Amino acid sequence: MNQLDSTAVLTDALQRAVAQAVLAPSSHNSQPWLFRVRGATLDLYADRSRALPIADPEGRELVMSCGAALFHLRAGLRTQSLDLSVRRIPEPADPELLARVIVRPGRPLTPEERVLAEAIPTRHTSRAPYMGITLPEEFITRIRRDAEAEGAWLVALTSEAARLDLIALVMEGDHQQLSDPNYRRELASWMRPNHSKARDGLFGFTDGLDNIASHLAPLATRLLDRSARESVHDRDLVNATPTVVILCTGGDTPLDWLRAGESLDRVLLRAVTEDVQVSYLNQPVQVAELRPRLRELAGGVGYPQAVLRLGYGPAGRATPRRALGDVLR
Repeated sequence: MNQLDSTAVLTDALQRAVAQAVLAPSSHNSQPWLFRVRGATLDLYADRSRALPIADPEGRELVMSCGAALFHLRAGLRTQSLDLSVRRIPEPADPELLARVIVRPGRPLTPEERVLAEAIPTRHTSRAPYMGITLPEEFITRIRRDAEAEGAWLVALTSEAARLDLIALVMEGDHQQLSDPNYRRELASWMRPNHSKARDGLFGFTDGLDNIASHLAPLATRLLDRSARESVHDRDLVNATPTVVILCTGGDTPLDWLRAGESLDRVLLRAVTEDVQVSYLNQPVQVAELRPRLRELAGGVGYPQAVLRLGYGPAGRATPRRALGDVLR
């Protein structure tokens, strides 16, 4: 194979990995990432044009979303027996460049890598209520190890008092966010009818809405303060969820946010392999004044980056993704 052919094969391999990376989860399904392929190098950029300035003013969740895409990308590259080195935040003068991945021919895929990579196409957020079946302790141990392998850790809320404290924080977060017209307008701008041709955003079917309700939902969200109703709904979700965990990092910098996204993604893929569903209760992380109280609930060490509820239940549905031409520079 000549050099030109080798370059074409490598470029094709990197683009296939990007096709897996874009299946990662993101806030509001905003997909705030861009990629650039140059020879054996693949750069991951934040796409600030897809930011959520009201819900995520610091861009913390945007960077976490890119971190999840980075773990998907790493898994996708390994499926092609490519070894890789990752430089996170490689050029501090360029805050949009979040990671640089350099690949080379490498070792075959390990069984563990294969298990996680094969979960990528079937990983979907499930916002439905879960069955009250206790998750195996062995599973909790595995997701703890997964989080730690990527530079974060999990705190499980096991006591009734801790759950009550979390419920109070989630309900207060619902009130503060959904009573704010600016927050509701931003949220509504990302809501999509079920049959929309959009390739991003929050489709009504993810919340169990039929076609008519999904068309009305954006207008209702803009006009109506449903904070009381949503807070009761989320209280009931927590009460019915067998396992709730807080994902934490040692720092609270863009590098920590990126690693948090990688850690989160690895946990999500592990859950898929064991038929466990996952969704988010991130209101206490998103509302700045509630985050210190969530930190205390998590043990007072590190910084909470996400709150996850886990359990057995109906699987979520896939949501559309932007075309590769839209995310490849």
